[in-house]
Amino acid sequence: MKHATVLLVFEELEDLEDYGSSLCALGYSFRMYNSAAEGIKTLETENFSLVIVGQGTPAFEGRQVLERSLQLDPNVPVLIIARALNVHCYLDAMDLGAIDYLERPEPEDIAWVVNAQIHRASAA
Repeated sequence: MKHATVLLVFEELEDLEDYGSSLCALGYSFRMYNSAAEGIKTLETENFSLVIVGQGTPAFEGRQVLERSLQLDPNVPVLIIARALNVHCYLDAMDLGAIDYLERPEPEDIAWVVNAQIHRASAA
């Protein structure tokens, strides 16, 4: 399962570094971007096992990444990690097809979510 590749798209560099370090410790390959446009460009040219998108403000900057990822391959799970819970963004993300919307879990706690989603996706 560790051959899976994860795409991380967060506006905050600190989040990219924290979650990227956790994925690295788990043995996953990953690509990370702090721009939705760069994340989308990469989605269009590479395959991923899981996409993790940050939601930092009520503007839900990562919405375009979520939408484009699901357009390209609806079987690839997209997880939203929010800096602060916003009910409107939560409902929007879930209606669009996100597999979950978590309020900023600790980077070391993300392991169980990543492992479970990649396992489910590969079993499908």
